[in-house]
Amino acid sequence: MLKELSIRSAKRQSKDYLLYFITFACTVSFVYAFNSLIFSDIMKAFPSIGVLPYMIIVASLLIVLIMGWIVGYMTKYILKKRSRELSIYIISGIPNRSICRLIFYENALIGIFAFVIGLPAGILFSQLLEAVLSSMFGVMYVLRWNFSYNATALTCLYFGAILFYAIQRNKKWISKVTLYDLLYYERQNEKKLLHDGVSAITVFFASVLTGCVGIFLMCTGPLGSGYDALIGVVCLILFLFGFFLSVPAFLIMQFGNREKWKYEKNRLVLFRGFTTKIRSTSIIMGVLSVLFMLSLTFMGAGTAVYMIADKNMEQSVFDIMILHKAELQDFSAYENVLDLNFPVRSSYAYSIYTDNKNCFLAARNNVISSTGHSGYMRYAEYQHDTYMKQSDYKKLREILGLQSVELNPSLCYIHCVPALKKPFERLLEQDKSLNCAGYLFAEDSIFCEPFSQMDTYGNGLDFCIIVPEQAVSQMTTLYSLLSVITETPFDNRDLQNIVQMCDGLSILKRNIGKTVSDGIGMTALVDNVDYLSGKWVDKESLTQLYAMAICLFYLSLVFEITGAAILATQILSDREKKRRQDCILQQLGMNRRDIKKLNNRQLSMMFLLPLLPALIISSCFVYVSAAKMQLSVFHLPVFSNNLWIIGSFSIAFVFFILLYGVYYIAARISYRRQ
Repeated sequence: MLKELSIRSAKRQSKDYLLYFITFACTVSFVYAFNSLIFSDIMKAFPSIGVLPYMIIVASLLIVLIMGWIVGYMTKYILKKRSRELSIYIISGIPNRSICRLIFYENALIGIFAFVIGLPAGILFSQLLEAVLSSMFGVMYVLRWNFSYNATALTCLYFGAILFYAIQRNKKWISKVTLYDLLYYERQNEKKLLHDGVSAITVFFASVLTGCVGIFLMCTGPLGSGYDALIGVVCLILFLFGFFLSVPAFLIMQFGNREKWKYEKNRLVLFRGFTTKIRSTSIIMGVLSVLFMLSLTFMGAGTAVYMIADKNMEQSVFDIMILHKAELQDFSAYENVLDLNFPVRSSYAYSIYTDNKNCFLAARNNVISSTGHSGYMRYAEYQHDTYMKQSDYKKLREILGLQSVELNPSLCYIHCVPALKKPFERLLEQDKSLNCAGYLFAEDSIFCEPFSQMDTYGNGLDFCIIVPEQAVSQMTTLYSLLSVITETPFDNRDLQNIVQMCDGLSILKRNIGKTVSDGIGMTALVDNVDYLSGKWVDKESLTQLYAMAICLFYLSLVFEITGAAILATQILSDREKKRRQDCILQQLGMNRRDIKKLNNRQLSMMFLLPLLPALIISSCFVYVSAAKMQLSVFHLPVFSNNLWIIGSFSIAFVFFILLYGVYYIAARISYRRQ
């Protein structure tokens, strides 16, 4: 009997369960998509990203708690709307325990339907995630509609945990509720937290001041430690809650006494409805704004992390580089192994030279110091300027497919990262007599294309001076390199196979070093060993960044659907009251079209209100965090300006609006059905 009653109730309450259904379907699709990454082929190809499955599992457990709470919240909202129906059940003699089972059957029925709809969407979304992850690691992506039984089992487990947690929360409410509470629920008055207009205005201006202080601390960091960020976050959260507590009184003070403004174009109805709704939901609005702020911040920060990692890889142009810490040797053994076992497009062996001059190195260190890093050179190999022969440089440009350049065989040139171009130009203008082994520098002699110079043991560190052939006879060889361009991307298994097939070859780990003298360090630790580096090795070192970006995106989606579901539920919570108000407006002579416009405008304003302060604060968070991440990853700026931060936040905002719009449309449909 209860099962049949639950099916009929679910059908009858389908309009109320629309938001519940959308939230559950989105959760199922997200959980399946991200958990399918744990069992994907790309995880097997890159063992170094092994931390990602654990991060996804931890995030999923957090999501179970969040979604269990939101499902319980929405179910409780639906039950309160059905208070008279539940009171009839109690009067009919149905015990509270049976009512709990009835509600559980309803939730399970809607949840299973949402699971069936959300799972195919999750399969589609998982392919999108796998395509993004393949792009991150430079792996060729092939569209294939794989159904992961393991991911489905995990999703079912999380799905059951969410339902169980939600029903346990509502079970307590149902077991304690009385017949009086149910019968008089709709007649309960809403409570105001701030009764005095003066106190509300004081709180409003105090909250605005607190928000300004928080933004100032976050953007400038005057304390020079983590305390400014901590205090800034606290100030911004206080601002959000204070703002929503006091903004109704502030709006009434500003516009309530403007008779001409208030009575034009139906503004009175809109204004009163808007301020009344905010006043009764001020705390919830503050919570929603915090959720949206976290969602936008996580999504923007994750996008910034991806762009930083992508920029890092953009600077590493050679797929494979083999380092020999001495004079140019015969690399033919390595070339034979690569040619026989891997698709190699081209390769070239050459040397990097040095002398006792450090004129350009000093200019580079000054630029590093100005960005906030120490200009002290900590690598033993880079205590002086580095050089390359013109013939080697022209050959490397050729295999990279760069535009061919005519080099004067009696002049010197420079290839550097873009951040050093202007400082080097100023240096050459100030001292026209600068030379290398007696050879002067040409005019317009600086090139800035990506050239594997952002890290150690590449074509110089940040810069390399291109000199005539005869000039290197007066220099010493710093190290030799074999640079290779491959036809297809390499994964971790390919790199390990290369090391196993080549005796005396090891993978270069730049994060491990040793001090040789006076605090000067070096990365290549073992003598008589050659080292494997290049783009695909660097990809492996960036796996932690990629894993962090994926998990931030995962959490941001869940925070967004949580906040959007609560917001839509709150807006639709007074459906009966809104219906009565619309009937009164009709009796006063307002036509249905105007009433519909008013309702749509109020709905839009309610969806915009918690988003606007969250948008401002999250943009500050993303700007500060992205700038600090760039400073920690790169010792020199790699982006020409800060527009990339605006771009990362804009991308995050577009994704946010797409999902936010789903809830707005669902709320608008429910509004229309009233």
